[in-house]
Amino acid sequence: MSLLKNLKIIILVIVVLLILIIIRISDQNVFKEQVKTAVEVTWNNSNLITPNKFRELTTPYLVIELGSESNPGSLQFRPSIKIPFEKLLDKESREILDNTKGALILYSDKMATASKAWIILNQLGYKNILILSSEENPEELKYKFQPDTTAGLEQDSI
Repeated sequence: MSLLKNLKIIILVIVVLLILIIIRISDQNVFKEQVKTAVEVTWNNSNLITPNKFRELTTPYLVIELGSESNPGSLQFRPSIKIPFEKLLDKESREILDNTKGALILYSDKMATASKAWIILNQLGYKNILILSSEENPEELKYKFQPDTTAGLEQDSI
């Protein structure tokens, strides 16, 4: 009798696990935004705003300065708020982002940091997020990879 009771418990646990796995697998859209759309936006650079276009903005916005805690920055934009990248997903930071009216403009002295923050916020479902570019024409990756053929193999010197 005890063996039958233990077997029922094991079968129940396996059934529950299978149900949870099926639910997880059936949800193909784990991200809130389509990844394809995010890739197109970054490919077209339509998520960037140049300094000239930034100066011409008439709609509401908030600049999020993403400097690290060790590099305090200057809060050179108005209106702006300093949120270190490491604290971007903290409860206090999320409340600020949720209550912002208008565009969220991400600024960092490192473009890679602002790009990472853009991806995170985009996938969390935030709309109207831009990256303040430090250049008017950001460099496009248009160079074909070519291996260095001048370096000889170690075998050649023997």
